[in-house]
Amino acid sequence: MKGVIISAGIGSRLWKTTKQVPKTLLPYKNGTILSTIIEQLKQAGITELIIVVGFKKNYIVDYLQKNPPSLPVTFAENLEWEKGNALSVYKVKNYIMAEPFLLSMADHLVKVEALKQIVDSPERINLLLVDPFITENFDLDDATKVKTENDYIIAIGKELTDYNALDCGIFRLEPDFFSAVEKAVAKGKDSISNAITELIPLRRIKSITLNKANQWIDIDTPEAYQFAQKF
Repeated sequence: MKGVIISAGIGSRLWKTTKQVPKTLLPYKNGTILSTIIEQLKQAGITELIIVVGFKKNYIVDYLQKNPPSLPVTFAENLEWEKGNALSVYKVKNYIMAEPFLLSMADHLVKVEALKQIVDSPERINLLLVDPFITENFDLDDATKVKTENDYIIAIGKELTDYNALDCGIFRLEPDFFSAVEKAVAKGKDSISNAITELIPLRRIKSITLNKANQWIDIDTPEAYQFAQKF
């Protein structure tokens, strides 16, 4: 299965910490956040990667040239990186055939066990890894909330007040996701959550629920980055 990592944005909430480099290149354990994500995806069964770059793209390209990953990598560029993140996913449309692919954010660390839950699912439908252990989340205010019903996602968004899970930032997407992006963009909306919302009435998006707590972290702030050192 192909994996896609979107790493085109600026990561403004970590701007000072990153010293104006993409935050996915922040040091983490024996490498960087990015190298850790790549290795975790490989262990989960991903065989090749497409990395979408934008802001200061040369930093990421140069880093991977000097530190060759254990998976083959193709780069796709998003020149509209200041807009919503669905546009970054859309840039890989021509690289994806009729098979599902795994989508990872460039700042979410997810345990291999959790990744395998979604990679190994036999269902041919769009899937989102969700976390039901809400009270144990490090930064609940910033987390994207999800409402599920019988495993189907029925609502998603940061401002939801009625929800029963959190978006872990890991998707397994089918090619029809690109049509959902097109529909959302036509309405002036360009986030991944907007595209997922287009799939909800079609019953084309389901959840894969974490079977234990503390399996992921979103490194979005200096405090989260510090906390992640224990992850």
